[in-house]
Amino acid sequence: MENKKISIIVPIYNGEKYLKKLVEKLKEQKGNFSIELIALVSYSKDKSLEVSKELFDKVLEVKKFNHAKTRHEGVLIAEGDVLVFITQDILPYDNNWLKELVSPLNKNIIASFSKQIAYEEHSEIEKIIRRFNYPDENRICNKENKKANGRKNIFYSDASSAILKEEFFKLGGYDFLVPTNEDVYLASKIIKKGKSFIYRAESKIWHSHYLSLKETYKRYKDIGKFEKLFEKEIDFLKTENEGKKLLIYLIKELIKKGKIKELLYLPFDIGIRWIGYKIGRKL
Repeated sequence: MENKKISIIVPIYNGEKYLKKLVEKLKEQKGNFSIELIALVSYSKDKSLEVSKELFDKVLEVKKFNHAKTRHEGVLIAEGDVLVFITQDILPYDNNWLKELVSPLNKNIIASFSKQIAYEEHSEIEKIIRRFNYPDENRICNKENKKANGRKNIFYSDASSAILKEEFFKLGGYDFLVPTNEDVYLASKIIKKGKSFIYRAESKIWHSHYLSLKETYKRYKDIGKFEKLFEKEIDFLKTENEGKKLLIYLIKELIKKGKIKELLYLPFDIGIRWIGYKIGRKL
């Protein structure tokens, strides 16, 4: 990926508090490439638009946000050979995040995504979930590895991801409507086309959430709606098995660390995720 131009595309909503530090970290990245920063700003109650116009190379004002379509609109104004999608609330872990993210890309491995590490101030549950979903080992996902990878063969996150622009357009890009999980749908299209993507553990970001039970419920209801919408195209049969593995891992880790309060909170957290997901699947 040397001497390439990289377009970093960031959807923004009420994100003023994140932007200055995020852009500072983006501009500190090491590598023999140039970058352009593209902000996709939805109507916000803070100064997201004004700050974005100061910090980003290009700013697109979004009238109606959709997880997929809005990102696709950003690509249409991108000049880079490589498209990097991030969210406003991430931070690169170090100055090699971007170089490590784009370095594996070639004619076969056309996309990649980063390892996520929970912010220090967030809950132990969030930290454990990130460790479960984002291990230290790289993983190549394609048709050949479907059995070995199981449900994680279509696990892909554009909180920090990269894809060759030429291949992105060959796949049809993000030119579709979804309630969430646009990244998973793109991953499934990569595999169906006989290409590969890689989970790149050497590319690391800080990223986690502090969600209320109400916000968690909505998030998982949207995931259920997504899986119901695309169940004829994507095999989601192993989703619940993966959830059971995560629950067992959480219980073991919380006991090991002596996190009794979080262990007592766990049934509420996991329960609301399960209820939201199941209701979403029925809609």
